[in-house]
Amino acid sequence: MNVRYLILNVILFIIIFSPNAMSQINEKDIVMVSYEQSPWDYNGTLSLKNNTDNEIENIDFSILYFDMSGKQLDYKDFFKHVSIAPGMTKKIDISAYEHSRHYHYYKTKDQISYMYPAFDIKFKLNDYNVRLQETEDNFAPLLLSEETHNQSIWSGFGIYIVLFLLFVSITIGTYVLVAVMAQQRNLNVIGWILLSFVLTPITVCIILLCIKKPDQNEPPLYRR
Repeated sequence: MNVRYLILNVILFIIIFSPNAMSQINEKDIVMVSYEQSPWDYNGTLSLKNNTDNEIENIDFSILYFDMSGKQLDYKDFFKHVSIAPGMTKKIDISAYEHSRHYHYYKTKDQISYMYPAFDIKFKLNDYNVRLQETEDNFAPLLLSEETHNQSIWSGFGIYIVLFLLFVSITIGTYVLVAVMAQQRNLNVIGWILLSFVLTPITVCIILLCIKKPDQNEPPLYRR
C-alpha cells in the first residue's frame, strides 16, 4: 500500500509540475514572421503567424528590444484584438520604439537609415484567446494607454488648428484696424492697407496714431 501511495504521489508531482501543466500555451503557437520600422514611423508593423488549428482572436505578448551587440535595451507589453485564421499570417501595428529619437529596425533599410540607431527585437508570446472578463480585468490599463495615446494625438492636432485660426483672426483684425484708423483720419484706406503689407500692420497702426484725427467741423485734407 505504501508503495502504491508513493507511486501515486510521484505521478501527481510529475503532472502538476510538468511544463505542459504549468503552461497551457506553446510559444510556437504564434510566431513573429517579420517586423518593419523606419526612422520616421510612428508605428511598427509586426507580422504574426497562427500555427494552431483554431482562430486567434486576441494576443497578449511582449516585445524585447536589443541593440546590435545583443544587449537588451527595453521591453514592452502589448495586448491586441486581432483575428488570425489557422495557419495564416497577419500584420498588426504596434507603437514604434524610440520614435522621437528616430530608431529603426535593423532589417528595415532606406537611404538614410544608416544615420540613426538600429535595434533588433524578440517576440515573446504570453497568452492568446483570453476570455473577455480576463481581458477587461488584466489588460484594461494597456487598452486605456493606447486610447489615451490616440486621444493625445488628436488633442494636439486640435490645438494646432485653434492656434492657426487664432493667428489668422489676429492678422485679419490688424488689417481691419488699419482700415478703420485710416478712415477715421480721412486717408486713402486701400493705400494704407497696401502699405501694411510692406511695413506690417502694427507699424502702420503706430504711424496712424501719430496722425491727428481731423476735426469734424473742418473740411478733410485728404479724400478717400
